[in-house]
Amino acid sequence: MQQKTNLFLRLFPSKTWQYLAKVAIIALMYALGAKLATSIPGVNKFATCVWPPAGIAQAALLLFGRRVWPGIAIGVFLFDTINLNISLLNGLASSVGACLQALCAFTLLKYFKFRTSLLRLIDILNLVFFGAIIATQINCTLGALRLCVTGLIEWSEYWSIRWNWYTGDTLGVLIFTPICLIFYNKYLVQQPEKTAAKTLEYKIWAGVCLLSLIAVSWLVFNSDAKGSLSGYPLEYLPFPLVIWATIQFGQRGAIISSFIVSSIAIWGGSQGLGPFIHKADNINQAILFLQAFMSVIVITSLLLAATVAERAAAEDSLRQSEIKYRELVENANSIILKLDTAGNITFFNEFAQQFFGYTEAEILGKNAVGTIIPATDTAGNDLAEVLSNILHHPEHYARNENESIQRDGSRVWISWANKPLFDAGGKFEGLLAIGTDITDRRWAEMQLYQLNEELESRVEERTTALRDTLNALRVQQEQSERLLLNILPEEIANRLKNGDSTIADTFTEATVLFADIVGFTQLSSRVSPTELVAMLNDIFSTFDQLAERHGLEKIKTIGDAYMVVGGLPTPRSDHAEAIAEMALDMQQAVAEFSKTHDRDFSIRIGINSGPVVAGVIGIKKFIYDLWGDTVNTASRMESHSLPGCIQVTSATYQILEDKYLFESRGAIEVKGKGLMNTYLLQSRK
Repeated sequence: MQQKTNLFLRLFPSKTWQYLAKVAIIALMYALGAKLATSIPGVNKFATCVWPPAGIAQAALLLFGRRVWPGIAIGVFLFDTINLNISLLNGLASSVGACLQALCAFTLLKYFKFRTSLLRLIDILNLVFFGAIIATQINCTLGALRLCVTGLIEWSEYWSIRWNWYTGDTLGVLIFTPICLIFYNKYLVQQPEKTAAKTLEYKIWAGVCLLSLIAVSWLVFNSDAKGSLSGYPLEYLPFPLVIWATIQFGQRGAIISSFIVSSIAIWGGSQGLGPFIHKADNINQAILFLQAFMSVIVITSLLLAATVAERAAAEDSLRQSEIKYRELVENANSIILKLDTAGNITFFNEFAQQFFGYTEAEILGKNAVGTIIPATDTAGNDLAEVLSNILHHPEHYARNENESIQRDGSRVWISWANKPLFDAGGKFEGLLAIGTDITDRRWAEMQLYQLNEELESRVEERTTALRDTLNALRVQQEQSERLLLNILPEEIANRLKNGDSTIADTFTEATVLFADIVGFTQLSSRVSPTELVAMLNDIFSTFDQLAERHGLEKIKTIGDAYMVVGGLPTPRSDHAEAIAEMALDMQQAVAEFSKTHDRDFSIRIGINSGPVVAGVIGIKKFIYDLWGDTVNTASRMESHSLPGCIQVTSATYQILEDKYLFESRGAIEVKGKGLMNTYLLQSRK
């Protein structure tokens, strides 16, 4: 068929010429079919018992599309005007009716997705109903009406002519449309009935069937109507042969056998022979019997052929699916097995046999536990119970992993994908399990788990060591902080830690106190150094506590001298009052210390208020110190004071005179300052 198509394309390379060639061939075939139908002796030219052009027209549209309808119109017009000698107007009307009938059939069949291969039973039913029964109503109705209107037949003959015309078109569609479709469509070459090689035996059987069919049909339909055989229902004898041809040779066998029987029956009837002539009262009744017989023959053979083709296709599909399934199951690199409800193995594929080391005969019927599944795994889990749970509740175990055992005792790990199997009644009948060897992965996971444990242990050790180190560092940092705060004010220490390289601030209001223990230098020559340092430490520790209580900043100690300031590094408005409280408390502390140590100690204190400059000096053993005239004057107040007294300047006196009692000392000569009015702080008011 492909060679014929290529030849057609070579003869008509242009699409336009191909289209015109198709139209011409269809017109020629239509005219020849009509000529053949009307050439049978005794056949009415207006309503033959079989009208092949009706089938040819429908087949042409189904094969080449509705665009080739001009071929049908030309064929009808030529035949009617040349062979029937009717007018041009009648020829055109006849062309319209034939084209409408073919286009109606084409539209209906395409709407219901008709396939020209005729392999499906639904396609045969659609062709019979829409093509042979529904669409053929058009041309017979219009044609018979046209004949009556033009006076070619009497109105009394309308229904008779219409019926014969209708049955002729119907049989033409039933016989010739399948013939054209089947012998043209190259798709049929690939159908199941043609896949077998045409062996000598095949050809012999085809010849026997053909000869038998011709002989029996000739015997039946060409017998003398008045003979001894005419009284028997011989018309049914070809039926078994038609059925045999259909089953044995498929659709082509069905179409050819139906065509042969119908052709012989028509020829015999036209010659006044056959069983239908004997049983009919007139020629019209005989033609009706003949048409009914041919309809049954054709429809039965077509339906049977489609059924056989569908069944063959289904069997072939099932066979191919089974082959693919077998190849997939047997050659798959996975373990595939089936278990019944008791856990017995009912299927074991080849890969599973190789993997576990059992042959199919050795393993089938054996319980999975004890063969491929150990009773317990290395962790002590009861695998028999696990399998029982899977079989009783398969919906909860679509996937599972468990330890398995090979025939040589090797332990392996399998990942199973499980699918429950049910019988026709929906009862659970077993389990299909597909397994994948995950032993390497499992060992890797176990090694990774051990490695993780080791790493976690090491990390924990390192974390503990790091925590201890951090704790030690924190302790040292706290100690350093305390030491730094013992040297510097907290605010100044924070500024140093934040990167300030130079710290120097001016405070416009501050009060400075200098204190000196009277006679401590002479005492140092009479007591041991240890005792001396211990006494000095006790006194200065008490002073430190007092400074902290009053919110003052200790600056430094030099020998037995003590320096403290109020109003910095954080400014405060009551700096002078805080220093005064500190001085009075220092006097009381020294008095109590004298009683405790049975020593006669006294203290000299000097206080001055005013602006100062404060900052940190040095890069090693640095100290927070004060500078300015206010500091120097405070130092002079201490050195020029009297033992046991607190001497203040006029600046401090003016700040505190409303809250404290003072005694004026008058003007005294101060080194480097000249005469200054000073005051002695007595007590609080």
